[in-house]
Amino acid sequence: MKRFLVVLTILGMSFLSLPVMAISEIQENVIKNHCETIKDSLKAVQRTDARARVYLGGYYEAILSKFIMPLNVRLVENNLSNADLVENQNKFVETKNLFANDFVKYQQMLEELLAMDCKNEPEKFYEKLVVVRQRRKIMDQDVLKLRSLISEHIKLVYGLEGKL
Repeated sequence: MKRFLVVLTILGMSFLSLPVMAISEIQENVIKNHCETIKDSLKAVQRTDARARVYLGGYYEAILSKFIMPLNVRLVENNLSNADLVENQNKFVETKNLFANDFVKYQQMLEELLAMDCKNEPEKFYEKLVVVRQRRKIMDQDVLKLRSLISEHIKLVYGLEGKL
């Protein structure tokens, strides 16, 4: 249990973004002494994130190809085109692509972090960990934006339904 708490402390408790500062001697020793445990935890996060990316990628693609696009195509075919729905679709596609690109960058940086020698270079390891946390936060923001666009699309559809 103590080892788990140490790992959580080093990982920054759920990848909180903090400015990079020189690590303390205590942090340096913890990183050196628990290097393999930290890397194992990061590998578990990597696997979980990869599964989440596959799930979310499929989910967003299904929403786009089975709901958003067919509705807009049908509206255009019936001369009922709605500029707000088309704009929302474009934003959704753009954000979905951004999410995919940000995830690839995040995974590459995480791979680089896992390849580092945290026993001999704990400061560099920690600095890279902070950067990886920031990339992960960017990816999380993409997910929030996509959720917001889905909610907005639903509101627009209900608004359109009220006009018809």
